[in-house]
Amino acid sequence: MRSFRTAFPLVLLALALSCATGTPAPGAAAAPSGQAQAAGPRKLVIVGINDTHGGLNAQPASKSLAKLGIGDVGGADWFAGWMNAVRADAAEKGGEVLILDGGDMFQGTLISNQFLGASVVDVYNAVGVAAAAVGNHEFDFGLPALRARIAQAHYPILSANIFLKGTDTRPDWAKPTAIVQAAGTKVGIIGLATVETPLTTNPVNIEEYEFREGGPVAAKLADELRAQGCTIVLITAHMGPKAEHDGAQGSPGEREIQRVAEAVQGKVDAIVSGHHHDQIGPPPLIVGNIPIVQSGSKLVAFSTIELTLDAQGHTTSYAVNEGAWPRTGGPQQIIHALDGAPPQWRGHTVTPDAKVAAILKSYDDQVVKLRESVIGSTEVALQKGGKDDLLANLLADALRSGAGGSLKADFAFQNTGGIRVAEIAQGPITFGQVFDLYPFDNQQVVLSLPMTTVRDALEAIIRAGKPAMRVSGLRYTVDWERFGAGKDLKKAPAGALVTEVVDDQGKPLCETKSCTQSACESACREGTFTLSVTDFLANGGDGLTLLKALPRKIGPVLSRDSVVGYVKEHSPLTPKLLGSISAGAPARITMVGTGGE
Repeated sequence: MRSFRTAFPLVLLALALSCATGTPAPGAAAAPSGQAQAAGPRKLVIVGINDTHGGLNAQPASKSLAKLGIGDVGGADWFAGWMNAVRADAAEKGGEVLILDGGDMFQGTLISNQFLGASVVDVYNAVGVAAAAVGNHEFDFGLPALRARIAQAHYPILSANIFLKGTDTRPDWAKPTAIVQAAGTKVGIIGLATVETPLTTNPVNIEEYEFREGGPVAAKLADELRAQGCTIVLITAHMGPKAEHDGAQGSPGEREIQRVAEAVQGKVDAIVSGHHHDQIGPPPLIVGNIPIVQSGSKLVAFSTIELTLDAQGHTTSYAVNEGAWPRTGGPQQIIHALDGAPPQWRGHTVTPDAKVAAILKSYDDQVVKLRESVIGSTEVALQKGGKDDLLANLLADALRSGAGGSLKADFAFQNTGGIRVAEIAQGPITFGQVFDLYPFDNQQVVLSLPMTTVRDALEAIIRAGKPAMRVSGLRYTVDWERFGAGKDLKKAPAGALVTEVVDDQGKPLCETKSCTQSACESACREGTFTLSVTDFLANGGDGLTLLKALPRKIGPVLSRDSVVGYVKEHSPLTPKLLGSISAGAPARITMVGTGGE
């Protein structure tokens, strides 16, 4: 357990603009009636979850957990059961519990997307979430849907650093802070969104807004909350501890949550983070004596920060993920059994919550038939990343194939951020698996462009700090050394990074001959080509703003429909069909030197 000392500034003038009136915290647990609270210092237990992405149903455990004999993990009913046990333990010790969500609640599964996230909010209401941050994917269903979810929620959905462009005015739906009563004291909560939101959601959904650096905004609001009598201030933030892509140069998301913590040192007690789907710890992440937690994604784990309070309600010490399984200091996995027996939280048996289970069933009954319908099969496990990267190949190949009623194209791009699962196992493929893989309702867009622009787009996504684009219909080389692009990527001229592009037959499409500091000489095939992408990329997502003004045709179906059609038309999927390097196919991306993947 760490000691915690805070030095707060002199009380500022009270500013009611950015804080709500103190109200009892949703789900804050007092000791049961007739049960005496334990003597000693008060406890406030912060439970952190993040990036649920509609993950309300249980799912198979990861391979590492499966080796320990764990079956399924997660599930909203089991999460609620774990919270019942956490609250019982806290109440015995004279404490209370606040559940904070780090954003990206809705997008990602049939049971959520079919209802525009309403199922998730109903579950959160029942569990007693205290507050949530606005994640970049909260905008995916459009602003009317986000407004509806904010109105539906019994908890505040917070976003302090979103402003109307060119102003200091927040959108009318954006609430920056909340004040709740917990553990006998006022607790202020600040919500933050990542500055990477314009890169990681469809730009048309947020074109009116700007996303400012969170640290200065949070520091000002923390002072205001202290001035209003809050003895505890918390942040729930949809931002993470690393760059969006390891190796990126100057990504706006690099150390974003650490920068926030550094800016609010001495003003904030604890931070729940999200966005990168990390499970932080062990060891815990402590910045400026502020504990920061993050719990992966899809509601398979949660983190705890236990604050010990003095008589005035100030933090004297904290413990992060103490006693968590499988590793103390890391998030607690939402397991259903351990060694053949029901799991326990500090002596309290965990069972699924019946009320939440009933909510879950009411929604799941409406989608289960579609989710479990078999559309094809695969002879090989399809994995994201690695030497073969077969999931990326499948999506890119489907996107340019014309399958499912989509438009054909010469080439296709698939960004790695749009690939939302790590693996589809060998065997039958269901519609639900494809949906989870490709949950966004993106429209297919076919662009017309010269080969130089194709090459420049391949460079642009790397310059934006993202992983290299996955492709179909072409192969390309990223060379960090030949023309010195790795030394200063942002200043490297066009053609200095992607030095060669060839077609499926290996014939040259674009080749860089030489470069100076300001320009490269390239030989690119003449003519106009067609490139199939999602509307997310066509509208400038992932830093591809150079695509926004290109001539285009809108496909008659969603991009996901092309994948479903491709699986149906080519089942069973084989390594050779999907361009597996292990089956003799050439690599679609060749990396030379270091600086990227």
